[in-house]
Amino acid sequence: MRLFLRVEPVRNARRMSLFLGAAALLLLSAGAASASEPATWDQARVTQYAEELVAACSELDGSLAARPTYVTQVNQRAFYQARDDIRVMNSSAKRLLARLKDGEGRDETHPIYKRISLLRNSAAEEGRKAAIPEDIMAKATAVGGALLKIRPYYEGEPDVE
Repeated sequence: MRLFLRVEPVRNARRMSLFLGAAALLLLSAGAASASEPATWDQARVTQYAEELVAACSELDGSLAARPTYVTQVNQRAFYQARDDIRVMNSSAKRLLARLKDGEGRDETHPIYKRISLLRNSAAEEGRKAAIPEDIMAKATAVGGALLKIRPYYEGEPDVE
């Protein structure tokens, strides 16, 4: 992967776009996997996963805010849209965690989870259009992984006990 960072800028941008597309696809596939049965609600576990999501979102948001230097005229609109989606996703993840810590359950927090999922999809779509560096895409993948852990608790019908 380090090899294509040393090639001329045009080839580097093309390869970065291919890498970005693959990474964005990974983020989208995180939302595409579906469980046939929803997981039994576990407040402590979902709260733990929400903490992981907040950490991943905060790290991604901070990385994007600290490195706007690679934005070019061609991809700046997509970059800024993805950055804004991630900023709002970070804020929503913090709100989800706070509500879970306050004892709110699946039904009360589902709208926040759904918003985070929609923002992730939007950020992945815009991210495909912008040439985002490999290290930042790795952080985006961590966000997708954290959402994969939470997803089974929100998708599908609630368990009846």
